[in-house]
Amino acid sequence: MNSNTTRRLTAVAAVLTVGVLAGCQDTGQVPGGGSAATPTSSPSKAPSGDSGSDGSRGTGGSGELKAPDLLSAPFPAMCDNPAGRLKEGKAKVGNGNVTLMDRHVSPGYNPSAGPVGLDLDNDGDNEMVAELECDNGGVTWPSVIVVYGDDWKILGSVDLKEQPAYKGQPMSKGRVLSWNVDGNALKVKWGTTDVGPVPTIPWTGRLVLKNGEPQLVDVARGAETTSL
Repeated sequence: MNSNTTRRLTAVAAVLTVGVLAGCQDTGQVPGGGSAATPTSSPSKAPSGDSGSDGSRGTGGSGELKAPDLLSAPFPAMCDNPAGRLKEGKAKVGNGNVTLMDRHVSPGYNPSAGPVGLDLDNDGDNEMVAELECDNGGVTWPSVIVVYGDDWKILGSVDLKEQPAYKGQPMSKGRVLSWNVDGNALKVKWGTTDVGPVPTIPWTGRLVLKNGEPQLVDVARGAETTSL
């Protein structure tokens, strides 16, 4: 074989080698048209707000309100004491105390008037209603009904010491006797007294939201009894 033939064969071999190498480059394709690349998934976005152990939203984000979260909920000023936040359902503020009327907290808990969720504003989401007991200087005052909205925002409260239906007569020892959901309202029964330590005067009313504020409407007084 002469030198010219050798040079031609060497050039042909070089061209073929370059073509083979180019065909072997990683184009992401495999025989049959599929992709050889391993697909990757983007990280999922964590939901906003804290999530409780039961999967419900806690007080860090909007969503369904759960009664156990009341144990650390805020509360408005009551019994001439400032507003604050509960810790394990209780708080010491000003000259007194605030206690959530809940089976986990209060020895005077009434199972017929425990915290209840209902859709007071008819928007499809429940508000939370709870009875809070307070005192000042060791003297227990009438309870306060507190209504919570999204993110445990206080929508307002109703003081059982102050109702127009009392017609200016001082009432004390107000306690919720029972309540039950009736559509977008809460039917409430409570007792007060004008004298003595035992609430003997029964009252009924409906808790509603009017212009975004909770109010007791259709308040009526029942016959006075010796014991509720």
